[in-house]
Amino acid sequence: MKIWTLVLSLLCIVAFSSCKKNSKEDKDFYNDKNIKEEIIFKRFDKALFAKPEPNLSAYLLTLQKEFPDMFIAPLSNEEYLQQIMEIINDTKMQEVASIVEKEYPDLNSLSKSLTSAFARLKEIYPNTTLPKNVYTMILMASDYSYGYANRVYMNDTNYFAIALDVYALNKLHSHPYYKNYPEYMVATLNKEYIAPDFMRMYLQNATFGTIPMVSMKQGSTLLDCIIEDGKYSYVVKTLLPKSTDYSILRYSSEQMNWVEQNEATIWSFIIQRKLLYDTDRSKYLSLIAEGPETKGLSNSPARVGNYVGYKIVRKFMEENRVSIDSLMKITDATTILNASKYKPTRK
Repeated sequence: MKIWTLVLSLLCIVAFSSCKKNSKEDKDFYNDKNIKEEIIFKRFDKALFAKPEPNLSAYLLTLQKEFPDMFIAPLSNEEYLQQIMEIINDTKMQEVASIVEKEYPDLNSLSKSLTSAFARLKEIYPNTTLPKNVYTMILMASDYSYGYANRVYMNDTNYFAIALDVYALNKLHSHPYYKNYPEYMVATLNKEYIAPDFMRMYLQNATFGTIPMVSMKQGSTLLDCIIEDGKYSYVVKTLLPKSTDYSILRYSSEQMNWVEQNEATIWSFIIQRKLLYDTDRSKYLSLIAEGPETKGLSNSPARVGNYVGYKIVRKFMEENRVSIDSLMKITDATTILNASKYKPTRK
């Protein structure tokens, strides 16, 4: 692996490290009184590859003043400066930057969606503030698992980053620098998935950041994990009502059709194998983990347990008129399951 592939990843990541649905949810919150400013994206991806001539080094020094948080060392460090220049001058990286810019000439629609989502969130949690310093970048991580995990990044509530190249994978998958991404990821890494991913990240790390993630605890049951994930999916859907369920659940439309048609089969699979309250994660991991499919269910997508969790939570909210705040404070997954009266039928 060339040194600059690691440098670019570090450049963009390590730097950051220093209710019941009602009619109100359907209105346009874009100019809502609670959010007076629009989310503005700082296009570091465009700026880095602008490459004005004749003095690239002078331009980069100016760029570091404009984007100080996106560099891990002063560009007065000659070795570091040369590494950045090598990245910019690499013709294949220039191809990537060109494809990304063509795919994302502007981010107006995304800005509007996220601004509206934060207006809705502020209706529920008045102390919510609009994210500042939202950077866009080209991550180009050589390890696809690293790139996928960091496609949306947040460091407290001051720095946010979106890896636009990862969300252009449908256009970049044949590029030599992106061939390592598995085929099953391609369908769910495009512009449709950015807003849901961003809001889920924000909820987990900011709005509900003080609530321990049950799925990270040793001894958690499958029910604990899928109800927790279902809560977040439900809240994201509330904040982004125009987003499709499949984009929120990270499915393609075809995969969404499969889980909808086979919901009762999935539930029977879980119950018959007595997995719902099993604490041995190795036995139920394929029901909640990324992958090409769910082990034991032919032609299924991955994470079908999370789909069931979302449906349970949605049914719970239909049956019980509680607020989102109350929903998130319920720590007993069995309480939600029982009160949901969830019982899928075969189609």
